[in-house]
Amino acid sequence: MLYTDGVHLVADSLDELYAYAEKMKLSWDWLHLGGRNVHPHFDICGHVRQRVLADKEVKLVSKKEIVRLSKLNYRPPGTEDEKKEWEAHHGKKLDDILPTESDFNRMMANIKRKTGL
Repeated sequence: MLYTDGVHLVADSLDELYAYAEKMKLSWDWLHLGGRNVHPHFDICGHVRQRVLADKEVKLVSKKEIVRLSKLNYRPPGTEDEKKEWEAHHGKKLDDILPTESDFNRMMANIKRKTGL
């Protein structure tokens, strides 16, 4: 699922975010992969903002919800409640999908390759 607060565009997965960026011809210069915390998103404004807001594939949410979704999708749950919330959002058991160390290293290499970092 894709989400926006009218300023930021996030998705439940990097693949989904990248595919949407390609479809909408978003500039990779607008991609932010994080900072202190990992929360990949695109900054959107102007005519791009209007196109994204008009797109039925993108759900309009509050800024607070963008932060919650970013934590939910890009940070490991720290508590049992966060784990339950993650599992309910994604419809699968966390223990069944946790990446191995080699999976994690491959994902990070893909992020660097796709973004030119």
